[in-house]
Amino acid sequence: MQLRATLKKIDFSLEYDSMMSRLVFKTLIAGTLLAISWFPGTALASGSGTSAWVLKSTALYSGPGSNYPGTAIDVQQGQSVTVSRCSLRWCQIANTNGWLSMDNLSFGQAAKGPFSGPKFEIERGGDGEVCFYDGVNYSGASFCLPSGATSRDLVLLGWDNKISSISVGEGVSVRLCRDRNFTSYCATVIKDTPALERFLGNAVSAYMVH
Repeated sequence: MQLRATLKKIDFSLEYDSMMSRLVFKTLIAGTLLAISWFPGTALASGSGTSAWVLKSTALYSGPGSNYPGTAIDVQQGQSVTVSRCSLRWCQIANTNGWLSMDNLSFGQAAKGPFSGPKFEIERGGDGEVCFYDGVNYSGASFCLPSGATSRDLVLLGWDNKISSISVGEGVSVRLCRDRNFTSYCATVIKDTPALERFLGNAVSAYMVH
């Protein structure tokens, strides 16, 4: 009888320990989910895609257009998000099924609209050429183009995400964009650049030579 009682105590102790372990695990999971809900920017800024900033606080839509129903997910002005893809000037936010208008996103280095910042005199239509190199300091494979040359998708030329440095001839400049069809982050280069900035180095997918 004494041995049976001892075994029952051992079984109860093991069952109690197992129950407490499951309770602790569930508490940790709940705490993690709560933290994500309280700090949505952290979740929406992660994952694969292109980084962007929200220009105006709003709710996400369930599809690529304001005619789709709204979702329960809100984004705040200045919040960092990750864009997984864009369609019809609407972009899907990573880690959600929500969509946001491209006009409400900034793909620059800060949460600013497309017409903000200083204005520069841009050379256009000159006789010079813009040369693209796959190595820094104008090294490696290269090609040169005159004013008016455009590529909306460098995958078709075998140069997607390969451009590292650029030389700019007289009277011309070049517009570079991270994503095809001149979406996402773009910048205009007006002078020789031995190493493109970190947002564009080995990340250019479209160009337009002015």
